[in-house]
Amino acid sequence: MEIKKALEAVRGEMKPSMGCTEPVAIGLAVSRACAMLSEPAQHLDMVISSNIFKNAYSVQIPNAGTNGIPLSCVLGCLLAKPDNTMEIFASIKPEHVAEGKKLVEAGFVDIKVEQSSQFYISCIATNEKESAKTITVDAHDHLVYAEKDGKVLLDKRTAEGTENKESMDFDITKYTFADFLYAAKNVEISDLTFIKEGVEMNLEIAKRGLEKRYALGIGPAMQKMMQNGALSQDMVTDVKLTTAAACDFRMSGGNGSVMTYLGSGNQGIESMIPIAVAAKHLQVSEETMLRAEFLGMLCIMYMKKYVGRLSPICGATLAGAGSAAGMAYMMGGGLEQISGAVQNMMGGVAGMFCDGAKGGCALKLSICAGEAVYAAMYAMDGSIIADTDGIISNDVEETTKNLTKLSQEGLADVDMKVIEIMQHKK
Repeated sequence: MEIKKALEAVRGEMKPSMGCTEPVAIGLAVSRACAMLSEPAQHLDMVISSNIFKNAYSVQIPNAGTNGIPLSCVLGCLLAKPDNTMEIFASIKPEHVAEGKKLVEAGFVDIKVEQSSQFYISCIATNEKESAKTITVDAHDHLVYAEKDGKVLLDKRTAEGTENKESMDFDITKYTFADFLYAAKNVEISDLTFIKEGVEMNLEIAKRGLEKRYALGIGPAMQKMMQNGALSQDMVTDVKLTTAAACDFRMSGGNGSVMTYLGSGNQGIESMIPIAVAAKHLQVSEETMLRAEFLGMLCIMYMKKYVGRLSPICGATLAGAGSAAGMAYMMGGGLEQISGAVQNMMGGVAGMFCDGAKGGCALKLSICAGEAVYAAMYAMDGSIIADTDGIISNDVEETTKNLTKLSQEGLADVDMKVIEIMQHKK
């Protein structure tokens, strides 16, 4: 396995972002289109895929104190400049929100939702003299097409789709979990500094999420229960409440950035925090913890490559499976136990579906984080789910492919049904 390419692929999928990445991606796409205009846009025409709609519909916009896809679009327009990043909403001020709400009411933006599992955002920004168009595909900040007044300025679309350069250079599906374990054991520890920075960023967000009640306040609620003796002060509780607290803060639109992974802040939280918290309880070295984090990230990348960047399956289940692999590694497990921990997760929580980004995601992240600890401990004790069970196959790679079939074929209509329910709730 080419460890250097694996490192660059993981590094390329780690980016700081403020707020849920779907409304942020919408705002960024609009910002890029509006920045091409010499005068302010007067109207926006948006086309977004159903997965984008589902994850941007309910979640709070950072610094806005509210939610809404149309408002995310308008705020992207008001904050337009060429060098914006996934932290674009850090610049939101009260006057932006007030003006944005007025523009939404005035019909400034039209939005069309297409049934598609692909990550897709198209924005056409117009005024009386000009028009500009951007298309973002496959990743939250992956601009593949830009057009100004009918003149194509950028076109990186292909018939096969688009991928970032690191992904094109590194096809993770060619490798196995044995290769991931080899890479984790043999990577130069000095090359994992960037992972340490991501872990520290997300732990800081978790700390802020415990300072007061954000969103549902699952983290602080569990902390209070632990202090009152209703919950044990153990590794599982600590992993669950710390993970939940970071999600509480993020889903409430808290003014702080998390390190995302594979385009998702919640996946960044679920992949990094459980292993880091477990490492403290297991009293392993920082080097062992970072190697475990790298192993888990490779496992998650492999599974997400098959299942899809956005899917009907909750991303916390796959990120939690990677965390389980990392925990088994820190517990001294070999390939059998590491793969077994992932298999246990797939046999336990793989059926959890995604019903969009919102405060309740803290419940799902907490559940998967806690189950990751148990899955690893079960595997270390020799309790590994059998291939006669449901979608579980003899090896974890085949189980991943089974889950992909279930997600892409068996649950193909889930997203549109979720959207239908969202739009008709009273």
